[in-house]
Amino acid sequence: MRRLILGLATLLAALGAVAVAPPLHASAHALRQSSVPDSGANLPQAPPDVTITFGEEPDARLSSIEVLSTGGQAYQQGPTQAVPGHPLQLRVALKPLPTGVYTVSWRTFSHVDGHVAGGAFTFGVRQDPSSVPISSAVAGPPGPSAADIAGRALLFLGLVMLVGGAGVATMVLPRPAPAVVLTLAPAWVLAVAGTTAVVASQASNAGVGVGDVLSTSIGRTLLERSLPLAITGAALLLCFRGGDIRRRAAVAVAGAGGALAMLADVLNSHAAAGSAVAVNSAMQWVHIAAGALWLGGLLALLLGIRGLAGEARGRAVRRFSTMAGVALVAVAATGTVRAVIEIGAWDRLWGTTFGILVLVKVGLLLLLAGLGSVNRFRNVPVASRVVRGLRRVGSAELMVAVAALLVAAALVNEAPPTSEVARAAAPPALVLDAHDYGTSVRMRLTITPGSTGPNRFSAQLTDYDTGRPVDAAGVQLGFTAPSCQSLGPTTLPLTRSAPGAWTATGSNLALGTSWQVTALVDRGTASVEIPVTVTPRTPPQTLTTTPGSDGLPTLYNLVLPVGKLQVYIDPESTGGVEFHATYFDATGNGLDATVSSIRESGRTLPVRQLGPGHYVADATVTKGTNSFDIAAASGCQQLTSHIDITVKG
Repeated sequence: MRRLILGLATLLAALGAVAVAPPLHASAHALRQSSVPDSGANLPQAPPDVTITFGEEPDARLSSIEVLSTGGQAYQQGPTQAVPGHPLQLRVALKPLPTGVYTVSWRTFSHVDGHVAGGAFTFGVRQDPSSVPISSAVAGPPGPSAADIAGRALLFLGLVMLVGGAGVATMVLPRPAPAVVLTLAPAWVLAVAGTTAVVASQASNAGVGVGDVLSTSIGRTLLERSLPLAITGAALLLCFRGGDIRRRAAVAVAGAGGALAMLADVLNSHAAAGSAVAVNSAMQWVHIAAGALWLGGLLALLLGIRGLAGEARGRAVRRFSTMAGVALVAVAATGTVRAVIEIGAWDRLWGTTFGILVLVKVGLLLLLAGLGSVNRFRNVPVASRVVRGLRRVGSAELMVAVAALLVAAALVNEAPPTSEVARAAAPPALVLDAHDYGTSVRMRLTITPGSTGPNRFSAQLTDYDTGRPVDAAGVQLGFTAPSCQSLGPTTLPLTRSAPGAWTATGSNLALGTSWQVTALVDRGTASVEIPVTVTPRTPPQTLTTTPGSDGLPTLYNLVLPVGKLQVYIDPESTGGVEFHATYFDATGNGLDATVSSIRESGRTLPVRQLGPGHYVADATVTKGTNSFDIAAASGCQQLTSHIDITVKG
């Protein structure tokens, strides 16, 4: 009983440690989280490179980024490289890009969990990318194969038998039963075979030859997994020699080696991604170790009690029942927390493959808990006299347990929903309703996407009273910017697409200011003008970072509607610094911009001008993230920018 209490106390302590852990979030697979250029961006000038930020650290040697034109021509220049100081980012340089739409196809091998992922997105250079579909050949990430799942299932089965068998042999049975000890060797063989299959599958998915495995992150994984199994194998050689004390010690070491092999698997899985890796990994380790004591221990118990009778058998069964009850609580608690972290929302339970697998696993665990309850309340109390019911229900538990292990193996190879970057819905089009002064014609003007730059204008004209489509000889939109007299008026003729419907595409909304748009509806003597005020959205500013080298500072580049803003601090250390902000036009020359204010974390800084578009402010930065806001104007264009600069110390 003392051995059982000590083992359960250790399990409870681990469970208590994770119960008080702070809120966590996780990611898994090296999936795209953001990029520069962003998906769907329409850039005024060609970018020098493509930088993608992933949810896990990718292995740059086994990952790639390709940039293809609509004709399939590759425009990446040189190999895909890791971004210094930014382990989650990969970057590839580009050849000069002519006007057009480009598809970025990426493929990653996660340095954390060894999974391969892939995907694609488009951006345009002076052209709307939404009209070009992404080829299915590059759009979807590869899913787990049967070999991936089978290898992990073999590994899980072997480790569960090892840890569960060792736990029962040392904490439940009065002495290590030969029948239990004999199962540890085939369990070790299964674990070794599973490890080999997992590593071989990863190498195959990544396209790595056998001779190159050790030079990649796969080789590191192989070493981490192999060392605990080597310890276990050495301990197993001693399990068949000497007396009970020596055999018990050897079995305990073998079980500890199996538990360390579980930890190695956890540290190369979903739990090792995202925030608070140590706590997430501890929870996952407790989850699978407790499951092994419960389910793997059940197999060992059914084998071990064959040589026991009477009260000795009853005592062993009661000990295991207590251990299994605590293990069940640990499995349920840690599994619930891990599911919440990795799924994140209720609708993802039934809306994703990962969520459906979790529901299946929960159903199997509930079935196991029900069968366990039958044993605990009906068969355990009479185990000293009869064990037929215990064996019958226990055998059913073991069959369900194998199904649960298969589901767990599939879960490990499936990306959790929280690792997927949220697909932001496209901003709604601007829809404006107006009518002429004489209230004879109504107009619904739809502007898509409703931002500065190219837009599609759709005008639906109806009779003011009857709502019937209005016939017209022609429709023309006129544009003026009352707040910017230097911008002359422009016009955009619309083309009839249906009765009362007129459309055209134009870049008349060139600046993010208020525009007076007047629709001239040509109906001969009944012609009318319909005025409407339009304020287009300003596209989000995209940020690229150029790490400093040879004494040069890190450059932060923001793409603006009229050019680019380049920011840096000097020196790049805590304390007093100079904050430099320089504006460039589309050709790379200094932009005639006027900075009205620079604010650091809400505090206004004194600003001085050093040259055309080049401004500097004295600031004081601290270790960590420092936020700056710059307000400027170039002609009629208001330029408001925000940037975060991280200082290491």
